[in-house]
Amino acid sequence: MSENKQISRKEFIKSMGYTAAGVVAAGSLGGLLTGCSTSAPAADVDTSQAPEFPWPYKKLDPAVVEAAAFQGYKEKGG
Repeated sequence: MSENKQISRKEFIKSMGYTAAGVVAAGSLGGLLTGCSTSAPAADVDTSQAPEFPWPYKKLDPAVVEAAAFQGYKEKGG
């Protein structure tokens, strides 16, 4: 009554690929649905101390910016 069906390596790998793709698609579906929600999450940030936007334009000295960029690159390692 029971039949043993032999599958090839190619069929096995193909079916495992479909399974993995299905797991990834199902896992990402929750993130897509929460991104479509209408309510925004509550922020714990005090906005009374935030600067005005848009910030005023300040002219920068290219030599000072170059030195600061080089020093930051040197200290942080790239």
